[in-house]
Amino acid sequence: MVFNNEDHETPQEGPSKNSQNHHYPASQSMIINFPDEYRCPISLDLMRDPVIVASGRTSSSSNLESSPSMKRKLPEKAVDHISATKAAMDAVKLIAEFLPLPPLQHLTKLLTNLTKFHHYPTVISLIKRLNLLNIKHDIYITNIQINCFSQMGHVGYALSVFGTGLKCGLGADIVTFNTLIKGLCRNGMVDYARNVFDEMPEKNDVTYGVLVNGLCKVGDVSDAVMLLRDISEPSVVVYSTIIDSLCKMGKVNRALGLYHEMTEKGVAPNDVTYMCLMKGLCGFGLRVEAKKLLGDMLGRRNLLDLGTCNVVMSLLCKQGWISESCDFFVFMVERGVMPNAGTYNALINGYCLIGRVDAGRNLFDVMNCDRDVISYNVLINGYCKNNEIDEALGLMEEMCRLKIDPNVVTYTTIIRGLCLASKLDDALVIFDKMKDCGQVANVVTYSTLIDMLCKHERYSEGLDLFKTMDDAGVAPDVFTFTSIIDGLCKNGDLDAANECFRELSSRGLQPNVYTHTAMIGGYCRSRKLNEAKALFLKMKESGCKPNVHTYTVMINGYCRIGELNEANELFNEMQESGCLPDGCTYNTVIQGLLLHNEISKAFHFIHKMRSNGFDVDAYTEALLLRFQSCGQLGHSSKKVLASLSQDHCDGTLNECYS
Repeated sequence: MVFNNEDHETPQEGPSKNSQNHHYPASQSMIINFPDEYRCPISLDLMRDPVIVASGRTSSSSNLESSPSMKRKLPEKAVDHISATKAAMDAVKLIAEFLPLPPLQHLTKLLTNLTKFHHYPTVISLIKRLNLLNIKHDIYITNIQINCFSQMGHVGYALSVFGTGLKCGLGADIVTFNTLIKGLCRNGMVDYARNVFDEMPEKNDVTYGVLVNGLCKVGDVSDAVMLLRDISEPSVVVYSTIIDSLCKMGKVNRALGLYHEMTEKGVAPNDVTYMCLMKGLCGFGLRVEAKKLLGDMLGRRNLLDLGTCNVVMSLLCKQGWISESCDFFVFMVERGVMPNAGTYNALINGYCLIGRVDAGRNLFDVMNCDRDVISYNVLINGYCKNNEIDEALGLMEEMCRLKIDPNVVTYTTIIRGLCLASKLDDALVIFDKMKDCGQVANVVTYSTLIDMLCKHERYSEGLDLFKTMDDAGVAPDVFTFTSIIDGLCKNGDLDAANECFRELSSRGLQPNVYTHTAMIGGYCRSRKLNEAKALFLKMKESGCKPNVHTYTVMINGYCRIGELNEANELFNEMQESGCLPDGCTYNTVIQGLLLHNEISKAFHFIHKMRSNGFDVDAYTEALLLRFQSCGQLGHSSKKVLASLSQDHCDGTLNECYS
């Protein structure tokens, strides 16, 4: 049984479910503990006419008549909540106050409505009370119980109800099996669900759809496809579920093949099918395929709503596919789907992403709907990325004139733009203005400023700003810590950097490859190679894979102290691990060899570097010219030096590792 013996009695043989009334012993009282959510917080009585007061709490209107100022207009989103609360109270009062009870089918309908509003514990409690009244269950109530327990995560209870129903002779219909399979899948017990599926005497489209969905959620897409082959007439829902999972797994070509299969079988794709596949194609930059899909989508003349159109527009624009985006825009208008601010914002963003900010501005100026804060933010971001900071500032001033309040995204975008334009003091002024206007800076705002302060060698200001974050209620993230650790290391304050690095774990943050590299770089600059190597090894043990920057920093550290064998071993290790050296790595090794008079080995690496498409930077060239002027280069080395391209790096690339 589902409940303990002391509070759940075995149902006795009673009236059939078609009986109009139920009779109970006169001495048996009906006591129900009403859930707190159904009681008025003022009177603690059961709410009769619930309303929402200004605090957001639900209360009984009768208790607010003396204080009408406490009432407020009911938000649209709260209507369902109030309706659900009323339905729940009606059911509770019905079972608590009415004797004899109405027909069982009426009670079943009430329980079903409560379940739709997610009042699962209440439903279970009411069914438990019906058991105490020795009211015989039917298959419908059994199905409701299984659903509620499954939704609450109590799969064991759901299975117990299923078994009890079989023992009591209620049997199990296809809805029972489907409900149980859905609950098992929802709680990750897909293998158990498959066993139930195999034992089912009959199956319908819902059965297959539920199990396919469960298999896809746990990544068993191949099994889902095999199950698809067993369905005589698969529905569009089943196909869309598998297509969505394949796209999320990066198997877009297989998803596209399944799409062609469903159309050939006469299964018409719906909006969900198109959206799932379009996301996958756009995400992998498959422009030709996406264009064909879009053409198919438009050719089928599906009835698209504005929300779906905006999703498609956003997907196309984020890839910078402006021609397709404009064609789709025209299609929308021709079909009578009038663009809103979201449509225009997506298209403006698309223009900005490909550097056509002027075209984005032209579209912004001719919008036939009200511009919102997002419209301004998108264009401001475009101007900032295009280094047109004055235009961005002009737009923010226009927002203020039109009484469109800039939000945290607006200010953060402007601050980032000013920082990139090396106007750091102006960025700090905007930061102060932001706080004066009542906008609360977020972690991105702080991190942007801290990062740029450190990069401009204003380390103390960056550290001071970092220390104010906790007081402002903004928790630093990994990027914030990485910026401050890198700044402290470059400033030579290794102890403070180490303290920040240790603080990461105390805040529950995991240092990433950039955080490790910054700390390793600090150790290498201080010639503490043992500590750098220890952290490097610990980094790999923790599952954080070093990148080319990490390896180059370590190689540079070994070259600085003349441990060229260690540097060479690390160079070989990085290639074996699949991390290919870049031009900076090669130049770092070559410079280390030249500075320790390993000229022949240096020219060996120069040959290797050039064969991989890289060239010497300005500092390496200067070292080679110095050796040449001192007469230390042989004939072959002189020939190599003479053949070196004059179009070299700007010489600053390697400074990031020094």
